[in-house]
Amino acid sequence: MFAARVYAELAEELPDEDLGEDLADFLERYEPPGGLGADPEADEEFLETVSEAHHRIARGY
Repeated sequence: MFAARVYAELAEELPDEDLGEDLADFLERYEPPGGLGADPEADEEFLETVSEAHHRIARGY
């Protein structure tokens, strides 16, 4: 149930993203939409947001 809440928060924060059901897999396969280096700050912020959600699910809070 907790993971569903984290996914809901993430979907609200990133409404245009299709993250799938496995955030670890998503993070492994992620390629920036505009190519590498197109907007490094936006890419870093995006990956940080997804990574934090993944860690929250893994820790259970």
